[in-house]
Amino acid sequence: MRNTGNHDEEAGAVRFSVSMEPELLERFEALLRKTGWSRSKAIRDLVRNRLAESELERGSGPAVGVLSYVYGHDQPDLAHRLMHLQHGSHAEVVSSTHVHLDRHECLEVLILRGPADKLRHLSDALLALKGVRQGHLTLTPARCPLAREHKH
Repeated sequence: MRNTGNHDEEAGAVRFSVSMEPELLERFEALLRKTGWSRSKAIRDLVRNRLAESELERGSGPAVGVLSYVYGHDQPDLAHRLMHLQHGSHAEVVSSTHVHLDRHECLEVLILRGPADKLRHLSDALLALKGVRQGHLTLTPARCPLAREHKH
């Protein structure tokens, strides 16, 4: 692979240029001002996120996830079915938090760990139950691709 960028010896990073439409750059700069990030940090994070998405799309690599969903606790037998599915996947369910939103609805948040395809399958099964109103799964690879090891 040919390296066309400048190598920054101190940081161990390679510099390269990026071409961007003026309107897109203007919006990007506005976001940077709002967040306080540097261009380099923002681009590194975007690349890392896309690599993580790509890794997860490919299948069953190790992942961690957060599944949150809202459900009606007055739905007959729903709490039992939710608990049954979670216990059936006890190796993947690391933690759960239950919040009473009002007299009829609850929020549950699960911290998950395991093969990405198993976490998706569990999430689909939980969200498909009658009485679960809305939910969302966020997955992250358990190990970040191209992550550098930090020495302590």
